[in-house]
Amino acid sequence: MKKQVVWKGLYYQIMEYCNIETTDTDIRIDGTIVGVADDLPLSVTYDIVTDSAWRVASLEMAIEQGGECTWISIQRDPDGKWTQSGHARPEWADCIDIDISLTPFTNTLPINRLRPGPTERTRLDVLYINVLKGEIKPVEQHYTRLSENVYLYEGVVRDFKAELTVDEDGVVTTYPELFTRLQS
Repeated sequence: MKKQVVWKGLYYQIMEYCNIETTDTDIRIDGTIVGVADDLPLSVTYDIVTDSAWRVASLEMAIEQGGECTWISIQRDPDGKWTQSGHARPEWADCIDIDISLTPFTNTLPINRLRPGPTERTRLDVLYINVLKGEIKPVEQHYTRLSENVYLYEGVVRDFKAELTVDEDGVVTTYPELFTRLQS
């Protein structure tokens, strides 16, 4: 699969362009988010590599907001051990997926990795990256498959729920009140 996707932020004034390329051995995703958040210009670029089963292997991300620049470099080895900029992060051991706050793409990771059956609810520990607060922390999330292309997502913020619609490749098309896909 080779796919380009464009999303529009509905809460923040942002746009995202994302490339997804699947090979026999891995999946490579690169995205660019630009716009305004918290009244400041924002630019985020990210590169994610997963194995062929959608398990995250690495994330490289550059964030520029209001003249401040931040770089995030995270790796996960095949044994599930995480490092950040070369430093061991054992407190992330239970996480397989990542969730970047300003993109609906990262919801695609657990949806495609798990492929839950109808009405199946799955609990996950996810490495949540809050771009605007500069936080990286493990959080609990849940995904329940409601129909062929609709999943109930619960997580990050207490009692937060959203019904996500995905396409035939499991890529989010609609994330109510936060994102909508403009083109693919």
